[in-house]
Amino acid sequence: MLARLFSRPFFLALLFWILAVAVLYLLTNMLIMPYVAGKFKGTVKVPALVSLPPEQGKAILARNGLIYMLDSTGDYSTDIAAGKILTQYPETGTEVKKGRRVWVRISKGLKSVELPALRGLSLRQAEITLQQLGLKVGRVREVRNAIFPAGAVIGTTPAANAVLEKGREVNIELSQGKDAAPSGMPSLIGQSLSQAKEQIKSLGLTLGKIAYKKQARSLPNTILSQTPPAGGDYQGRSVDLVVTK
Repeated sequence: MLARLFSRPFFLALLFWILAVAVLYLLTNMLIMPYVAGKFKGTVKVPALVSLPPEQGKAILARNGLIYMLDSTGDYSTDIAAGKILTQYPETGTEVKKGRRVWVRISKGLKSVELPALRGLSLRQAEITLQQLGLKVGRVREVRNAIFPAGAVIGTTPAANAVLEKGREVNIELSQGKDAAPSGMPSLIGQSLSQAKEQIKSLGLTLGKIAYKKQARSLPNTILSQTPPAGGDYQGRSVDLVVTK
């Protein structure tokens, strides 16, 4: 009797049933139970996160039983301020099961560019240069200038080498030439100190005080500001300048 119980077919059958029970256990725990549990898991609509600070978005997701996930690839935006949530996936209003991950991407804000020196260019050349950089032409004003020929760019506001956000307007000053009738104090901003001195002399004015200021984005001896300001009355006045070190 014992010999029959412990015969080879008996052990094979026992081994088969042990393996069958083990496989059934694994399938139940890894596939069947998670599926059944998911069917009864609560659902929630994904809240709106765009334009919110990341910490606020994270807190809102936690209250709704969702998991905040950060996509480290940020992106520039003309609408969403830097540091705020730019996009989310799944999108707002999507119905998902609690415990779902919601991925967000953070805005880098507007892309910035460095304004090149436009002095000496024609207005059309300046417009093309600004357009290629994603900048816009703002106010164009003509001023009397003894150094640059009529139609040439004298300077810009902001001045050359300024770092600007794309979409920003740049005001341009054009030379009317040295023979044009005076139309107010011309702009000296962006010129070198030697050029400004020549222009002040050509207007019959005297040079006043010169103050120096550190400005990493401009070359040394570049005019940063002036008194009287451009366009103002200058007859009989001395001209004070602020110049880069």
